[in-house]
Amino acid sequence: ALLVACNNTATPYKFDQTNSNMKFNLSALSLFIGIFLISCQSSKLKKEAEIKTKDFFSVLKEGDEKKLVTIYPDFDKFDTYFKSDSARINSSSEKNGLVTVSVHNRYTNGYGKVTEKDILLFFKKDSTQQLKLIDSKGLSGFDEKDDYIFGISTGCINKNTDTTDQQILKAIQRAKIVMLDKAVDVYLELKSQIKVVSWSWESGYSGSASGKGIVKNSSTFSVPSLKYKITYKNNNGEEITNDDGYVDYDPIEAGESKSFTFYTSYVGNATRATIDLTFDEDLIYKYLAKKEWTGKECDEYFKQHPEKLKEL
Repeated sequence: ALLVACNNTATPYKFDQTNSNMKFNLSALSLFIGIFLISCQSSKLKKEAEIKTKDFFSVLKEGDEKKLVTIYPDFDKFDTYFKSDSARINSSSEKNGLVTVSVHNRYTNGYGKVTEKDILLFFKKDSTQQLKLIDSKGLSGFDEKDDYIFGISTGCINKNTDTTDQQILKAIQRAKIVMLDKAVDVYLELKSQIKVVSWSWESGYSGSASGKGIVKNSSTFSVPSLKYKITYKNNNGEEITNDDGYVDYDPIEAGESKSFTFYTSYVGNATRATIDLTFDEDLIYKYLAKKEWTGKECDEYFKQHPEKLKEL
């Protein structure tokens, strides 16, 4: 007798090799048993993955990020992620030990906006034969991120192969390395092409100061939320105080000039001042994201700097 076990139950299957009327020969029976055992194992893996999926979304609903990392070790790599009010398992499948669970997630934010989307979770056994959540798809959004847009444009991210969350995050790390290299050139470019072409200021009541100026954008880039910084000094050129603000919250389009005014509540006995435009990291990254690229920049960079791949 041969015992075939599944889900902790056993069914005896008896055969007599000498019986001329037996329905299966030995090889056919072995094949049947093999398929049955594989199917049985697959079923167990899927059930276990579904239980872990329910646990994950239950903790996601609670918003306990530390506990989420214990369930999904790479969860801490996300800058942002979709939250959950309720989740329903659509289906689960298994192939070569990898279990994929499809979940329909729903979340309503504080303004009443409802977001519904399908999220995939991927499970696989680790070296200790424990089933672990190793990857996901759709748990985080990347489309509007500057480093993702830059990565697509420069070839650091391949939409055909970098499809899961962790694959995309790894590709974004490549993109960030290239972005950092390009950022210095972009800063110098913006600094030389976007300038305060005229400005003036005067002392006011109780030590205050006010003034106006004009910024000219000679670049090909639409500049959002451009900032300025004014440094007030005494007769000896020593700094008394400084102040900053926005030239305009709206974008200054390529080729456009924009006037602005400013007010500083106290500048002491300042007799002179200097003004500079501030091109912060966010502004530079937005420029890089919107700039036109050939799609070969990523490969070209890492060919010239193969040692940088070790940083990934």
